[in-house]
Amino acid sequence: MATTTVTDASDLPARISAAAPGDTILLSGQFGHVRLNDISPEKPVMIAAAAPGAAHFERLVLAGCSNLSFSGINFWPLSDVPPSKKNEYLVLAYPECTNIELVKSVFRGRPDSDNHATWDIGAWNRAKIGAAFLRGNNCVVRECAAIGVQFGFSVAGANSEIFGNRIFGFSSDGIRVTNDNCVVIGNRVTDAMQVDGNHSDGFQSFKIKALLNGMVVKDNVFLEWTVRRDNPLRARMQGISFHNGPYANIVIRDNFVETTSPNGMNLNKIDNVTVTGNRLRNANGRDRKFPWIRMGNCTGQIIVENNQAESFKLQPGVVSRFGQKPEYRSKY
Repeated sequence: MATTTVTDASDLPARISAAAPGDTILLSGQFGHVRLNDISPEKPVMIAAAAPGAAHFERLVLAGCSNLSFSGINFWPLSDVPPSKKNEYLVLAYPECTNIELVKSVFRGRPDSDNHATWDIGAWNRAKIGAAFLRGNNCVVRECAAIGVQFGFSVAGANSEIFGNRIFGFSSDGIRVTNDNCVVIGNRVTDAMQVDGNHSDGFQSFKIKALLNGMVVKDNVFLEWTVRRDNPLRARMQGISFHNGPYANIVIRDNFVETTSPNGMNLNKIDNVTVTGNRLRNANGRDRKFPWIRMGNCTGQIIVENNQAESFKLQPGVVSRFGQKPEYRSKY
């Protein structure tokens, strides 16, 4: 296994294409907008920053690629994001791209995104870009951070993972999953912004015109707001959303949701669903009604146990076992 260093974007496609399985390519410098086409080693190749903060991309597009892992890289635009009718992303991998991994990388809508709580609506619209959208099967986003972005992390391929990430400041969905047998575990999603007609969800899942079969959503934290509570752009973030359906074999366990939206958790048209150990509470303090766990049109084995919420709106015949009102002392 060899290690090579690349400092020029023009050299990058050839160096990756020439890499043997197990090789590591170290990056140092400014790489701008990069597109990689038809690079598919038999086993994974690591493309990593040579040191923390050493490599920066404005955009990365992958087409016809597989078995590539990107680690420790900074992604953000150096100028305003032009208005677009479609959603734009800092990293976009097309559906034929499989086994793509993003690890310990930082994604920003603007270089100053740590200060997103001070942005006005114009600043948010000039930074209207999502972090990463991996559309192929067997993709992973792990231990990354997305700060001041439109969408956080999205996967559209089966058997994909979103694990241990942080999304801080977003104006659409924090996490979105739209295919089978995916896992969403140990993520922290906070600070939803209302900058257009979109309604923000901490987590949302759906599959267009088909059954979405198999998912685990576990040990995640979704907080509507953590900074500058007087911000006029503060959104009413929906928490865990399975709005559409049909779905099957869904496990939602040990998540924490803090929101002022009624929809702390919305579950619709799921065959076989387990909802256990989740804690939902109102971001403004104790409330008699919101947020709720809401369930409708579900079938098969339905388990709702040991959850906390201000209210439970479950379909006829479903009983919440050991359900409780929220406690407001703990911080998350």
